[in-house]
Amino acid sequence: MCKNKSQRLNNVSPKISTLTIMIKRKSLFPILLLALLFSGCSLPKIIVLHDPLSADEHVRLGGIYDAQGKTELARDQYRAAVGLDAKHSKAWALLADASVQLKDYPGSVKAYKKALKLDPQNGDLHNNLAWVYVLQDDNLEEAHGLAAKALLLEPSHRPYYLDTLGIVLLKLGKVQEAVTALKEAVDTIPVDQPDLLAESYQHLADAYRAAGDIPSADSALERQRQLKPRQPDEPALQP
Repeated sequence: MCKNKSQRLNNVSPKISTLTIMIKRKSLFPILLLALLFSGCSLPKIIVLHDPLSADEHVRLGGIYDAQGKTELARDQYRAAVGLDAKHSKAWALLADASVQLKDYPGSVKAYKKALKLDPQNGDLHNNLAWVYVLQDDNLEEAHGLAAKALLLEPSHRPYYLDTLGIVLLKLGKVQEAVTALKEAVDTIPVDQPDLLAESYQHLADAYRAAGDIPSADSALERQRQLKPRQPDEPALQP
């Protein structure tokens, strides 16, 4: 155990003035510090925390959480990934996707824009950012341009992008153009994706209703019900 090297100051004669004691203590401080450094006493240590995972490993862990339905934990991992590597476009895209699921739309917009800056030729990113604007009912003109560009960038995903474009057009008041886009979407979305197809039929029904074509809206809704039967506790859609 280290002894207190300043104990000797306690034995100063009481006749010595307080000012003299203060001066002596100040002059002895460097000597005491050196003595402490070379003695067996150890000074407090500063521990620097280091993330043992790489950005890619955080992304993989986020994917595991996402598959388990633990979206908040997944988002935390994607945030850690972009914190380590700000140019990791996939991590930004996944962070945006997770933010959409958590209804953090401002966060998702920011992340999609980061991803797009790093990967400007990605059609899915353009489409997804357009869809977030649809969910917010905001920046619809920009959403229109994003969806249109997505169609040019990734023709193989045309059916899905047409659904986004159709909703954007409907919100912009371009009803007939919306009907045209959504009719092509329901005709081309693969039947082995019934959830997406059902959603697109719902959008088409909305467009027909906006156009005043109620019989066609009812027909689209009936097709939607066939693809996605109503659950017992789910309210029926009204035409």
